Amino acid sequence: MKKLLTDPSVTYRALRLMRIISENAQRTLEQRLPSTLTSRQFEVLNRLYFLGEQTLSELATVFEVSAASMSQMVARLRAGGVVETAAKSNDARAKLVRITEKGKGILESTAQLLQPDFQAVEQALGAKRLQCLLEELEAVHDAFSATNLALED
Repeated sequence: MKKLLTDPSVTYRALRLMRIISENAQRTLEQRLPSTLTSRQFEVLNRLYFLGEQTLSELATVFEVSAASMSQMVARLRAGGVVETAAKSNDARAKLVRITEKGKGILESTAQLLQPDFQAVEQALGAKRLQCLLEELEAVHDAFSATNLALED
């Protein structure tokens, strides 16, 4: 029988900490969101707000979900009046998704509620250290993507 490790590896401890941080961040976000919006829907609105309109296909790729799943999410967001869709001008089959004024309002008010949390983290770590941490986390994400290990976006 193989001896079990009593001291977790550095990789395991790092992954465990990332999971705990993710769960805490998720809980904080969900406490600040309106009851009509999931955290994943908020992430889609956030992307549309900062990067502008995207196709359904682009959103599905970025959020690592099927086109059908993204289509359902966009349909729910559209029903809530926070996004609108239009045919892409050069390809009528492709749907463009853009955030509405209502969606921008919800995103901006939620961001205001999150601002004290963001400021507390930045104050605790410092802006430069936080930027370095972001770069390291992006490298971890890329490493997992390269090895086909699933990390949720």
